[in-house]
Amino acid sequence: MGIKETFTADEWKNLLCLPYAVGMTIIVVSPQGPIGMWKESKEMAVEPAKLASESGSGLVNTLSVELQQKAKDLMKEQQNLFKQNQANFMNMTIEACKSAAAALSKTTPEEAKAYKEWVLHLGQKVAEAAKEHGVVVTDQEKAALTEISKALGMTA
Repeated sequence: MGIKETFTADEWKNLLCLPYAVGMTIIVVSPQGPIGMWKESKEMAVEPAKLASESGSGLVNTLSVELQQKAKDLMKEQQNLFKQNQANFMNMTIEACKSAAAALSKTTPEEAKAYKEWVLHLGQKVAEAAKEHGVVVTDQEKAALTEISKALGMTA
């Protein structure tokens, strides 16, 4: 049985979509101008594969390959979810993080940790991509990253 078969179709879809949901959440919690949004969106597109190659995780690498193949559709899906429910998008991402953390109990602790770190590092890279008012990571972005980390079970 392969890594993907460890999870249900819904769990896999959530694990696959979560990096973009987190990236999109970071982009929208602290809105900035078109150049900043472009920089953050670019990081959201480029960083998953770079970070996956550094992870040493079979799960993360498998997800990253599929993510790259479906990137355009998955990003569009997150944008549409945001447009449909702007007020609740952050809460939807937090719930997706909690679901991912639960699903990751089906794999080894090392793989689960690697996935969670991959998602958090992506969020951090997106937050750092554009300075806003001279600040690299805004208070809103820091707060969102903290909530995401807690929802993934990475902090007390």
